[in-house]
Amino acid sequence: MLSTYNTKLKKFWVISLSELNSTASYLKRIDNKFLLNSKQFSEIIKDLKKDFKVLEIDGKKTFSYDNIYMDTNDYHFYNQHQNKEKSRTKVRTRYYVDSNLAFFEYKQKNNWITSNYRYEFSSEEHWFMTRGKQRFYEWVWQSMYAGEKAPKITPAIKTKYKRITLVSKDSTERLTIDFDVRTLNLRDNNSNEVNLKNLVIIESKSLSKKCISSKIMKKHNIKQAKSCSKYSLWVVYSGLTEKYDTFQETMEKIKEIRLDVIKDRARDAIWLTKDKTPQTINNPFTTKKLAY
Repeated sequence: MLSTYNTKLKKFWVISLSELNSTASYLKRIDNKFLLNSKQFSEIIKDLKKDFKVLEIDGKKTFSYDNIYMDTNDYHFYNQHQNKEKSRTKVRTRYYVDSNLAFFEYKQKNNWITSNYRYEFSSEEHWFMTRGKQRFYEWVWQSMYAGEKAPKITPAIKTKYKRITLVSKDSTERLTIDFDVRTLNLRDNNSNEVNLKNLVIIESKSLSKKCISSKIMKKHNIKQAKSCSKYSLWVVYSGLTEKYDTFQETMEKIKEIRLDVIKDRARDAIWLTKDKTPQTINNPFTTKKLAY
């Protein structure tokens, strides 16, 4: 999958990191998310080439990300989204593996508008809630919630994925394309990493709801995902909550995408005998139950 994407990206005009930061930072923006499978993305990437440039750093166009999401013991930030509160918080550390850079990030969403606050720290501190991160978190929280004391937070969920970043040629929109997504519950030493195979998450950050990517998605009959907070999805997938009706539709879509992999493997289990007669072999993937 990675090699296929890289081949297609060779046809894109490129943009450097310094150019991207100067023309399309979008610290305040309108977000749209789309969930699709790898086959669908391979199709729409052809249309994206016309209007978008791809971020390239040291000859690379795909990059590895490692995130640690913070939350309270009772998952207050998750419940803000589950309960559809207008004001929602997300706190994480993000490690850019390829460049060895790390940032502490605080995101506040009010209706359609997202504000992003962050500062750089040593990548060696990626796993920990240090005193500096704590002070920064408390300062932003109090500015968002009129001086209210910030609740205590600790690491909750780890996610890893590959990312492609595109910027529209008119600098009005940025797209992030995440794939090879893996998530891990950090509060259970016995938990196993979940690999969301075949899932591609496209997030548009633009200055308008009527953006270029929305038109392209409509052309390919890909609908905008509803209630698609990635952190909230990882909480559900890690089995940390029994209530997730807000994300039910999105979870069903991801389940459908993951089932595509099982169907492909089932087809691979059909083989031809010497006389070309199709036969099937027992395949656990045809009956394996996928949990949310």
